[in-house]
Amino acid sequence: MAQQPGGTDRDYAFRVYAVDDADEVRLSDLWQAIWRGKWLIGAAALGAAVLFVLLSFVITPDFRSSVLAAPTAQSMPTSGLASLASQFAGVAALTGFNMESGTPTAEAIATLKSRAFTERFMREHGLLPILYADDWDAEAKAWREPEEAPTYWKAFTRFDGMRGIEQELETGMVRVTVDWSDPKLAAEWANRMVADVNRDLRARAIDESKKNLEFLQAELGKSSAVPLQATLYGLVEAEMKNAMLASVRQEYAFRVVDPALVSEKPFWPNRLLFAVLGFGLGLVIGTLVAVLRTPARSV
Repeated sequence: MAQQPGGTDRDYAFRVYAVDDADEVRLSDLWQAIWRGKWLIGAAALGAAVLFVLLSFVITPDFRSSVLAAPTAQSMPTSGLASLASQFAGVAALTGFNMESGTPTAEAIATLKSRAFTERFMREHGLLPILYADDWDAEAKAWREPEEAPTYWKAFTRFDGMRGIEQELETGMVRVTVDWSDPKLAAEWANRMVADVNRDLRARAIDESKKNLEFLQAELGKSSAVPLQATLYGLVEAEMKNAMLASVRQEYAFRVVDPALVSEKPFWPNRLLFAVLGFGLGLVIGTLVAVLRTPARSV
């Protein structure tokens, strides 16, 4: 709008509109509404807290058992052929071929977490009827609906969510935990997992040593060179030591420092946490109700 000479134009740059502040909500008004409904808010918070605590008594509790173990694979002697191969690892790396497959401890932990070990563990100890007790007929010893019977593939996901395998960075200790509604079974499964992985890795080491010995002895029969025979005899001696130590050492990969015990206190649900969550939720709901039930003109 052009300004006329000698005149005034109040809306030259911005047009001013009248604002009705009756619809504005001020913090002081909100606080007054909350203060007027303080008893409602308090009752809602306490009621929700009590409700959540009662709900925690309905939920099936879970008990946690844990095993603390020290990796012993690092102290195991290296296989004769493996030590010979490690001498050429640097040369192989230059060609792009990696001959290192990780540390023995990392391999032991990976085995403990693997699907193959877990499914074998569940088969040997009959975990499927326990994990899916609602689908299992204990008297008939059969599934209620055979066509929908749980598989070990499905059970692995459930069991993997119940257990925990962690290695402490500072000490290198490995902690294996199991959460289950039966505290005795939780402790038994945790202890058995460590024992079974020791058994499996020990059997694997013995089998590898036997195969290596057969190979070395066959090479000794073929070779007539004295230097090569001396090297082969050294490798045979190393493999015999490995087989002997693996045969006598029951705790081959993990040495149990603190075995799992039957827990007397449930790990879940945490009733204090439920009470805090219920109190917070009730506080929010009570505040919203107190504000909304106040007439708009007074807010």
